[in-house]
Amino acid sequence: MCLGGGDKATKAAERQEAERQARISGNVAGINKAFKGREPQYADFSAALREQYGNVLGRQRADATRQSRFALARGGLTGGSAAIDAGRTLNREAQEGTLAAERQVQGKTADLRGQDEASRLQMISLAQSGSDIGNAASQTANALRSNLGSAMNTNVTEGLGDVFGDTASVYRSQQEAAARRKGLKEATVYANPYTRG
Repeated sequence: MCLGGGDKATKAAERQEAERQARISGNVAGINKAFKGREPQYADFSAALREQYGNVLGRQRADATRQSRFALARGGLTGGSAAIDAGRTLNREAQEGTLAAERQVQGKTADLRGQDEASRLQMISLAQSGSDIGNAASQTANALRSNLGSAMNTNVTEGLGDVFGDTASVYRSQQEAAARRKGLKEATVYANPYTRG
């Protein structure tokens, strides 16, 4: 009689353990499936970042071109070798900016992948520990949404910086030289008693 009761209890424990293992396996499979479906979102995230960086680069290039033209015209250097050098500098900075933007895109996408992988492993660890994680699909969706939201809150302008710094320095130099010329002219007028009226 004792043997029969013990056998029944053993079978019940084995059945419960099998159900628990099936639940864990189902949760782990659901978690992995949700994370595998993320690839299109990584591509969309990268494309959106490229577009943002492209817009920032475009605005910076337009400003740098305008400032360069103004500085060259003010210095009487349009059409000469200085203008050609300024154009080369502008093009070099644009190419470097494009490469920097792509590095930022790749880095931020890799960061998002890393956050997702950490979330996936955490969810799997919880599922394998036998903890009741509730609806695995819902929990996974929340983790994915949180990671994407965090990654999207990156400040694009700060990440890229001022790409056209060399071109801008030419403009600043021209502005400073113009201010010095104006100051010298005013000082000469003030120092000459015959020009003061």
